[in-house]
Amino acid sequence: MTRRQVRYWLFRFRTEAEGGASSKGAPRGLRKHYEDHPHFGGWDSFGMTWDISADDVEVIIPLRYTLEQAWNTEAYANAKDLPEAKV
Repeated sequence: MTRRQVRYWLFRFRTEAEGGASSKGAPRGLRKHYEDHPHFGGWDSFGMTWDISADDVEVIIPLRYTLEQAWNTEAYANAKDLPEAKV
């Protein structure tokens, strides 16, 4: 599976752990694979304190920043300012 596909299922597992929609239909053994990983920090921590490596989807990496913080940094760095409106 691609990194995108794996992350989709990991977010589904997180959503289910938070009381949301079921992750029914996930590839067999995927949840257990990550839960058995020594750096697994819980489904509620996925995207907050850990993610999977961009180079190898089997590897869990700790995050310095949450996904939201990384997104905001990227957005602020690349978004253009809107022109001032004259009222």
